[in-house]
Amino acid sequence: MDKREILEKFDFFADADRARRQEIEEGAKAVSLSPGDFYFHEGDVCSSVALIGRGDVRVYKSGESGREITLYHVRSGETCFLTASCLLANIDYPASAVADIETDALLFSSSLFQGWLGDDNLVQNFIFKTLSLRISEVMSLIEEICFNKMDKRLSEYLLQRFKNDGSLVREIECTHEQIALELGSAREVISRILQELKRSGAIELARKKITLKDIDKLSAMIDT
Repeated sequence: MDKREILEKFDFFADADRARRQEIEEGAKAVSLSPGDFYFHEGDVCSSVALIGRGDVRVYKSGESGREITLYHVRSGETCFLTASCLLANIDYPASAVADIETDALLFSSSLFQGWLGDDNLVQNFIFKTLSLRISEVMSLIEEICFNKMDKRLSEYLLQRFKNDGSLVREIECTHEQIALELGSAREVISRILQELKRSGAIELARKKITLKDIDKLSAMIDT
C-alpha cells in the first residue's frame, strides 16, 4: 500500500485541511513487516508512532517463565494504544509488539506526532478514542482472566473465530500454542480442553486446523 492509501483510512488525515494533510504525508515513512518482525520490544524507547494500513500487530506481555498473554491486536485503520500512552507519559514501551501477518504501516517520529497532539483537535480525538477503546478491551481481558474458567474462555475464542465478523466459517487454521499465547495459558491446558471439546462433538482437530462440527454444542460450553 502507498502512503495515501493508508492515510485515507484515518479521519484525522481525511478531515484535515490541505496544509496539514501535506505535512502528515511528508512526515510519514512507509514500512513493511513480515510475520515475526518486531515493532517494539518491551523496554524500548517509543521513538515512533505507527498507523497500520493492512495487517495485524499483536501486543503482548511476557512473564519470567516465558509464558505470554496477548493484550490486544492492532489492525487496519488503527494505532497502538500503548505507544500513544508512552508519548503522553514519556515512558518506555511496557510490552512487546510483533507482526502476526504481512503488515504495511506508516511511521511518524514521536516528536512530530507529539506536536500534532498539542495543536490538532483531529489528532487529539483520534488518540483519545484509541485510548478509550483499548482500555475497555484490556479491562474485559482482566475480567475474563480473573473470573472466567479457561474452558469457557477457549469456547468463546473459538466461537468468535468461527463467526469471523458475522460470516460463519467451518475451519480455522491455528496451533494449540498460538491459542495458548492468545489466552495467556499453557499449551498443555489448551490441548486438554480442545480434546474435551472434540469428545463432546463440538469440534474436530487436525494438524494446525480446527473444524466446527456443532455450533450449538460449542455455544453450550459458554453457558455452563
